[in-house]
Amino acid sequence: MENNNIIDVNEIDFENKVLEESSNRLVVVDFWAPWCGPCKQLTPILEKIISSSPDKIVLAKINIDENQQIAAQLRIQSIPAVFAFKDKQVVNAFQGVIPETEVIKFLEKSIGDKLINNYEDFYNQIKKLFDNNKFNEAKNLLENFIAENPEEVAGICLYAESLMGLGEINSAEDFLKSLSDEMNKKEEIKKIQQKIILVKKADQGPSLEKLNEDLASAPSNLDIVFKITDIHFANNNFENCFEILLEHYPKNKEKIKSKMLGYFDVLGFEHEATILYRKKLSSIIFS
Repeated sequence: MENNNIIDVNEIDFENKVLEESSNRLVVVDFWAPWCGPCKQLTPILEKIISSSPDKIVLAKINIDENQQIAAQLRIQSIPAVFAFKDKQVVNAFQGVIPETEVIKFLEKSIGDKLINNYEDFYNQIKKLFDNNKFNEAKNLLENFIAENPEEVAGICLYAESLMGLGEINSAEDFLKSLSDEMNKKEEIKKIQQKIILVKKADQGPSLEKLNEDLASAPSNLDIVFKITDIHFANNNFENCFEILLEHYPKNKEKIKSKMLGYFDVLGFEHEATILYRKKLSSIIFS
């Protein structure tokens, strides 16, 4: 389903929907393909940001497999590739996947204006409270925040995480269930839901002490390893979680890789642990 400023474009209507429209609003063209994994990471970020600025920006999505002539004219050699059109001219472009913060900078530079409310300072305040285990204080601040900003997905996710930090897993789950169907379709919310599943699974299993004893007796048992890393992950001990997996990587490369990618998906592309351990995993794979 298309929003009024998120559209699919082909070679037939490119001139009208992209070039002509760029005289009224910035038109950001996202070249993608169904087989492109990085495209599936970038496109939701573009949609999330641009959908909140319908008066300023249009997102035009072009399937490169079906529209090769346009891709050739713009000399696209790899995807995802993003071009910003203003007054019928390309004013900015990038290739590959970049973090959400960099996408915002790209769009603001292209349009010459601020796009969205900047809650970065508030979110940093919340994350510092999390780091100091002050989840109740964070929860109170977030309750007021989401009351004033009910569509702010990041705030909603942080509120759920504050409940999880307090050990109120069922409350966090009930809170997410109370959200609208549209909100529950958002990738950020789905990731929190996945994390809740992991936390509940970890809570219902053997203790970490017992699992470590079991692993000492059966050091090659990946089922035990994964139960241990699930507990670390559920408790936000990401360094322990990923270091254990990397330690066991030579024993079963594909299963360890799949497990790490699953964790990365829950954390999100921009999370510092994802960035750090994706690099570490890649260096091991290609060494």
